[in-house]
Amino acid sequence: MGNFRVLEIKQSVFEDNDHQANLLREELKKEKTFLLNVMSSPGSGKTTTLTKTINALKNEIKIGVMEADIDSDVDARTISETGVKVVQLHTGGMCHLDADMTKQGLIALGLELNMLVVEFLQMEVCMC
Repeated sequence: MGNFRVLEIKQSVFEDNDHQANLLREELKKEKTFLLNVMSSPGSGKTTTLTKTINALKNEIKIGVMEADIDSDVDARTISETGVKVVQLHTGGMCHLDADMTKQGLIALGLELNMLVVEFLQMEVCMC
């Protein structure tokens, strides 16, 4: 056998993202904004459920929606018909959102929200 050393690296490759996510959580808490992450398979009813929920609550609370998709804006168009603030996040082929992407969406929506919804398609096969 060859001569080699084993080094145990106990630092997550997501450490910076985790730190940024914690800062974002604290910011949302400070602003008293509830974040709801809606994620499921294609065609499962996410947008329909979200549209009905928004229509039931939009006159009582300020709602913003981030639609995350690899390339489509179909759901953002549907949600925009409810009259709430909506922003489309194209993930550029990535099948996840990181803290920075979420922060960019939040900045585009503005911080004066009672509820922030992130709707994202759950990929069944993801080569991330």
